[in-house]
Amino acid sequence: MMGTSLATRFKLRHCAEVGPGTLAQGRICLRGGGRIRLGARVVLDGRRTPIELHVGPGAELVIDDDVHIEGGTSIEALQWVHIGARSRVGGFCKILDNHFHKMLGNRMERPESMPVVMEEEVVLGARSILLPGAHLGPGTVVHSGTVITRRFPPGVVLSGVPAAVRRRSP
Repeated sequence: MMGTSLATRFKLRHCAEVGPGTLAQGRICLRGGGRIRLGARVVLDGRRTPIELHVGPGAELVIDDDVHIEGGTSIEALQWVHIGARSRVGGFCKILDNHFHKMLGNRMERPESMPVVMEEEVVLGARSILLPGAHLGPGTVVHSGTVITRRFPPGVVLSGVPAAVRRRSP
């Protein structure tokens, strides 16, 4: 954790890896027994509202270099969540790799987790939701309030509930 402030080192002390220049501002809530790996120059901006990173036992959350995550965001991994380099996650986003209960049948039974991937240079607008199995290709732009449920190709602009391609990025 060389190159990070004492306050950041304290807030992120339970992370498996923290790259140099990483900054944790405000309230950052780390929960679960899983593995959190943060790359270099990651910014977790929880000054206005807390950021929650919940990584269950045996699960992994990987946040690559130069990622910026705004306050109110909640990331919940029971298997695997990956956020690629130079990506931006807007405020109050929700990223989860499990639905936590079945929609039909026994609602007390937990369904299987499905990995969630944001490749490099993805911009996720405020209040967007990435559900299990979501995969955003490099350079994807997601408008605010969009719900992602599946895989999308690189360089597209998405919006809607559920998400649909509106156009290709310039």
